[in-house]
Amino acid sequence: MIRRLVAALDERLGVASPLRKTLRYVFPDHWTFMLGEIAMYCFVVLVATGIFLTFYYVPSDSTVHYQGSYLPLQGTAMSGAYESVLKLSF
Repeated sequence: MIRRLVAALDERLGVASPLRKTLRYVFPDHWTFMLGEIAMYCFVVLVATGIFLTFYYVPSDSTVHYQGSYLPLQGTAMSGAYESVLKLSF
């Protein structure tokens, strides 16, 4: 039913051919278009991980003593922000 409706509209208005031509320029078939897609997907992953990490980052200026899993810094005085970054890293 939808196909018949679209076919009738196309027959009456004739928009399928220009639309198909426009979409061919929006989504080209050349292999270099893949580089743009890769850049876009990398940007999406970067934004998604950045949003995720903002929920766990603590922007604190208070001095704390590190008691995390990284042994060389055990007991070292540092800011709360740096401690939260170390917790995210390890």
